[in-house]
Order: sequence, then structure tokens, then C-alpha cells
Amino acid sequence: MYQDNRPCDVCGSEVRLRAHEATEDPEEATVRGDNDSTVDERVCTNPDCPTNAGGAGAPRP
Repeated sequence: MYQDNRPCDVCGSEVRLRAHEATEDPEEATVRGDNDSTVDERVCTNPDCPTNAGGAGAPRP
């Protein structure tokens, strides 16, 4: 099981793990380079954190 309990790299708040959302076409995601080797994605619990702003340029927690 994958676990990552370290705080957010941007703001220091607690981070929760969430399963990656499935891509509609996994083969196309591979071509674009969207695949990630981690099982879960880290989501900062601080709603004001820049990582929760969304968009392609948002930093990761």
C-alpha cells in the first residue's frame, strides 16, 4: 500500500491521498505523457493553498 504522510510542500498543511481519476483513453494519455507512477495523488486540505487553484500551472502538494 502506498502511503505518503508528509505535509504539503507548498503551505505545510495536512495532505490527504486520493485515487487518480481514470483517463478516458489510457493509450492517448501515454502519448501525451500524462501517466504518473504513483498510485494515489496528494491533495492539500488547505482550501486557500495554491495547489488547490487548479489548472495546468498549479504546483503539486
